[in-house]
Formats: sequence, structure tokens, C-alpha cells
Amino acid sequence: MISRSGHEEFMRECFRLAEKGKGYVSPNPLVGAVLAVNNTIVARGYHQRFGGPHAEVRCVRNYKGSLSNAILYVNLEPCSYYGKTPPCAELIVQRGIKRVVVAMKDPNPDVSGKGIARLVRAGVEVQVGVLEEEAKHLNRFFVKHVITKMPYVHLKIAQAMDGFIGRSKGPMQYITSAPSRKLVHRWRTEYDAVLVGAGTIKADNPQLNVRLVKGREPAVVILDGRLSVSGKEKVFASARERRVLVCADSSAVESRQRKVRAMMAQGVDILKFPSRNNSLNLKSVLKELYKHNIGSILVEGGSQVFNQLVLQGMVDEFSFFFAPKHFGSGVKGLLQEASVKAGRCILNNEFISYKVGSDSLITGIVRRR
Repeated sequence: MISRSGHEEFMRECFRLAEKGKGYVSPNPLVGAVLAVNNTIVARGYHQRFGGPHAEVRCVRNYKGSLSNAILYVNLEPCSYYGKTPPCAELIVQRGIKRVVVAMKDPNPDVSGKGIARLVRAGVEVQVGVLEEEAKHLNRFFVKHVITKMPYVHLKIAQAMDGFIGRSKGPMQYITSAPSRKLVHRWRTEYDAVLVGAGTIKADNPQLNVRLVKGREPAVVILDGRLSVSGKEKVFASARERRVLVCADSSAVESRQRKVRAMMAQGVDILKFPSRNNSLNLKSVLKELYKHNIGSILVEGGSQVFNQLVLQGMVDEFSFFFAPKHFGSGVKGLLQEASVKAGRCILNNEFISYKVGSDSLITGIVRRR
């Protein structure tokens, strides 16, 4: 008989394994699995890449002994449908595993509970809910986009202690310390896309790639209602190696066909939206990005984009880096109304504060009822 603490120990190993898939399995969830026999882990597996074998398959393949007394632990309900791979629930039944411990049901409304039901019909003992909240946090990107059909949005702002994200004039300068910038580069590897406004592209000419750590390059999404970027900025040079998507007003696209053709020839995707005064409807944008297999977004600039996302209630997670400096004037990250709303979101939800290099980081997740 395994105690609850024993179940939790094995489930945390599933979480550790699942995290190895960050940045590689989207839009699929992060999943890890372990097999335990006589209270000892005998095999491990995790979902390594989108379209590849699922965690349960890899785990079971890694053990050649008898499974009659084995317990399979998995942080997400085994699938019950044929997709890019056969259903894991069928594999469990076929291999004679008699007990399965699951952290959480699949949140996909079309499949939730069906994998568990298939196991129960076959006589498998199934326990659900071990470290469920931790499991939901681990797969918060997946939970958000599979239910809402919109990507998870993480808004990151690097600012001085007085709330300015840059000076009014002069060249772009790093505000935060090297450890903070390295952390953001790691985040980039874990998100499907980095999103910025056209103002950031024109003012800073950023690469928005991964340089300080190893990992997958994110796609780049540029909000540009007026289609004002030139197409010659640094980020467009990478459009052959990764996706670069420009979201623009339909009328601007129609009136700038020469620029559109030149950008598309570089490999850039141009997404058209109806707008009001060249201001894009962000909910429509996010829904369209989901259709392009973007399930998670790291928002990195600039002020106009930050404020619109906050005021329209589109943010799922906030991260504020405060550098130990004062600008006195310049560009504010959030204006008063958005700043108040963001502050309420953080204070009314779970948040943590800690040091990163010389900077202070406050990060909080918005829990929607």
C-alpha cells in the first residue's frame, strides 16, 4: 500500500520529466510518466516533441519486465483518441497495467474524462487528483488555449523604479541586469511566440531571438495596424528560419501591396484584421493566432501594447522587473488606469517577489473564476 506522500513523490517526478518538453511539444501539453513496481520507479518517459510518442508510450517501452503489479503515474489523463499517435489508454489496457494514478483530467472539453472512462471499463483502478493544482499550473498554457481557443498571454515589463521603460530620447539601453535578461531568454524558449508592437520594432530594432541560453526560437508577432514597419528591420531577416507574423489593418494591407509582397517574399506572414482607427481588436488577434498554432505568448513591448492588453483583460500572467535606477522622465510602461488594474490583478491573485541579479521581480498569475 503506497501512502499519499508516496504517490506525491512519484507524481513530482512526472512533473520534473514533463518540464523537459517545454518549448517543444506545443500545442500539446507537457506530460511525464513513471512506472513503479514495489514502491520503486522502474521506468520513466516524457513527451519530447509535438507529433512524437506520448509520455506513457515512452515509459512503458522503457520497461521489459512484468506490468501486472506496476502502477503507472502520469500528470495528465491518458488520451483516448487516435491523433498523430494511437491512444495511450488502449496501450495501458493492452499491456495489462492494473492501476493508474493521474494528477488531472484532460481539460479539453471534447476528450475530458474519456481516457479515464476507457480504463475503468477495462477494470483498471484509476486514482485522479494527486497534486492536481500543481499539475494545472504546470500545464497552464495548455489549459488556457484548449478551453478558450486563445493563447496564454504573459506580459513582461522591464522598468526603472519610477515606472519608466525607456528614456524619451537617445539609443536603446538595457534596463535590467544580465541575470534578468538571461531569464527572459529562457522564457522565450518556452513560449510559442514573442509579441511586440510596431513602435518597439522601429525604435529599438530588436532581434527577439534566443542568445543567452540554448533552446527553441520563438515565433515573432508584430502588432502593426498601419503596416508602418519597413520590412528591413533585424527581426525580418530571420523569417526563413522561424515564423514572423505581422498583424495589420485590412485597409493598410490593401493600400501597401508593394510592401506586402516584399515582406511575404522574405517569408513573413501578413494577417489582416478589420480595425477602428488602425487599432486592432486584440481578442480577434489572439483568436487568429491560436488558429496558427500559437498557444502561448510572451509580450515584450511596448507601452501601447502593454496598456491595451491590460485594459482589455487579455493578460494571464504578469512579470515586472524593477531595476535599481531612476529615469525621472521618459516612456511609462503602464499608464495610470492600466497600472491600477494590473496592480489589482496581482494583489488579488497569487504572486511572488524575488531578486534576479540586482533587480527585483514581481510575477503573478491571474486566476479567472
